[in-house]
Amino acid sequence: MAIKPSRLKKGDTIGVVAPSNSASLINPEIIDIGIKKLESKGFTLRFGNNIQEKRGHTAGTVQQRLEDLMNMFEDPEVDAIMSVMGGFNSHQLLHYIDYEVIRENPKVFIGFSDITALSNAFLSRSGLINFSGPAFVTFCQPDLPEYTEKYFDEILIEGKRSTIRASEEWAEDAWWREPINYGKREWKANPGWDVFRSGIAEGSCVGGNISTLMLLAGTDYWPDMEGSILFLDEDDGETPQTIDRYLTQLRHIGVYDEISGMVLGRLPTKVGFSKEDTLSMILEEATRGYDFPIVSGVDFAHTDPIITIPLGVRCMVDAYNQRIELMESAVR
Repeated sequence: MAIKPSRLKKGDTIGVVAPSNSASLINPEIIDIGIKKLESKGFTLRFGNNIQEKRGHTAGTVQQRLEDLMNMFEDPEVDAIMSVMGGFNSHQLLHYIDYEVIRENPKVFIGFSDITALSNAFLSRSGLINFSGPAFVTFCQPDLPEYTEKYFDEILIEGKRSTIRASEEWAEDAWWREPINYGKREWKANPGWDVFRSGIAEGSCVGGNISTLMLLAGTDYWPDMEGSILFLDEDDGETPQTIDRYLTQLRHIGVYDEISGMVLGRLPTKVGFSKEDTLSMILEEATRGYDFPIVSGVDFAHTDPIITIPLGVRCMVDAYNQRIELMESAVR
């Protein structure tokens, strides 16, 4: 049975953890922006003891990252938990997590990218509805997109059954690598979602970053795909070849026999699709023989702005009218 966390409200404390990359990778100047932005919403922040640690390519040892995460779930003064950012290898924690503690202390848990491993494990092992959406670094933007903030507020604070449509504009510039006063971001007009296959489908939201999700295949952490709407995204480290591999693997392990629809996040330009090598070509081959609706270019994960996706909550995807409608509140 799915467990809904309590909605966020003014006065709540948000615990910030780094299960993947270290917070030391973020410019200290923009960290202050993130703190002030979340405080302006009425929240208090509590940072994990080890988020600035660095061991190789992760935020400290497995034990350090695990301690921060579980301490936030066990602490009665912490109301919600947010990842610093994505990165690599949060799945190293999965074997050591006490899923009963999470079940007994349901809290809003939110992050994106590599946090997909934790999100889907929490859903499958603890039944906790949690969220693929803005991380702490998202709030560090000098100008947080209104679209990003709108869906974060509607879904986590107001508890709305939101209707999600395409943003008016989008950007993929590496703002976090630039000086704090580097100027306006490189916003582009958004032509809307791409509809590969029309239709209307309903089901529970599952998924996240596809390369991270596939790390869970064949394990107890893999989410229930039966009748679901599968949300998938990727970063600019992938290529058409690797995207093809992942989407084909999903076919091989029977996922397309189970899901009701697929929603693909906007893929960064650096992934390298071209007129000779398109996403549509890959989807045509990978999903040949299936008739579930598929839309792509949706606003989540590795470009801005991004929506908040409640994993474990039922939604409807209407490819005809390019909208996603949450069919229930994600919080109580």
